[in-house]
Amino acid sequence: MMILISYIIPAYNAGLYLEACIDSIYGVDMGRYDREVIVVNDGSTDDTASILAKLKQKYPDLQIYAQPNSGQSVARNVGLRHASGKYVYFVDADDAIDVEGASSFPFECLERESLDLYGVNLNKVCGEEKRPYRRYAPLYNYIFKPARQYMKDRNLQPCPCAYLYRREFLEATGLRFHEGIFHEDEEWAPMAFALAESFVALDVDFYLRYIREESTTTTTDQKKQERKLRDMLTVISTLDSYLKRHPDMRPYMSMKLDYLCVDMLRLLRRQHHQKSFCREMIQALRNMGYFPLHKHSGMKYRIFRLLTRCIY
Repeated sequence: MMILISYIIPAYNAGLYLEACIDSIYGVDMGRYDREVIVVNDGSTDDTASILAKLKQKYPDLQIYAQPNSGQSVARNVGLRHASGKYVYFVDADDAIDVEGASSFPFECLERESLDLYGVNLNKVCGEEKRPYRRYAPLYNYIFKPARQYMKDRNLQPCPCAYLYRREFLEATGLRFHEGIFHEDEEWAPMAFALAESFVALDVDFYLRYIREESTTTTTDQKKQERKLRDMLTVISTLDSYLKRHPDMRPYMSMKLDYLCVDMLRLLRRQHHQKSFCREMIQALRNMGYFPLHKHSGMKYRIFRLLTRCIY
């Protein structure tokens, strides 16, 4: 059987959730197709290593790699180096695959076709409640060629788990996760769509995203919040530099960049940072031409644009 999908899991202190995550991947009925599961233990200090050793007995083909703690991006990139499937899918160790939904995925289309990107549905799980994550509503079953056509006038879903990626496309373009920063997903997604030749979204529930208080996206530590905002600024700067080199891409990526600035300004206001830090962030956006916010027609955007101009 051909290896159709390489599932890549970065794992850092994921002992509480790792077994359920991996069980869910192997629980998907892929018919006549095979999968490989690659876990990169990112310097965990809990029982992640021993749980992986136990899971290796249960799933002999499970691939396990270990590294000093280097961050999620490095772990994903290491996983990519070892992947051999036609497509790659990223899974967070504290999440899971929607076994029933993913088993209905038309896997034969991955073998038959060679589209660069396939979109799938995410569901958010908070406690006992499961609900669709439809903030970024896709247009199902329409093939966008090139993929960047999908980005035009859309605020792109940044989660890597929302897409399957043709591995040869990733290898040909050299696309990798930006290492050493938070918010690397916000850079990865628009770059994937900018470089891909084709994309289609399928109405298939594939992924369960668990909302947990200890998540890296929900920190209340002031210094960590500041670092994350600086990293968001790094992402904005990196994407803007790409657009300066490729100005033909600006009509497709401008919406995503503008809404990244909205998210940054919203967090800056909500987290009550010191005025000096706020001024530093605002000035950086101003220097790149992203403050005041660009004009868009949406009412909520226009109100926020006016509000931020009054505040800052």
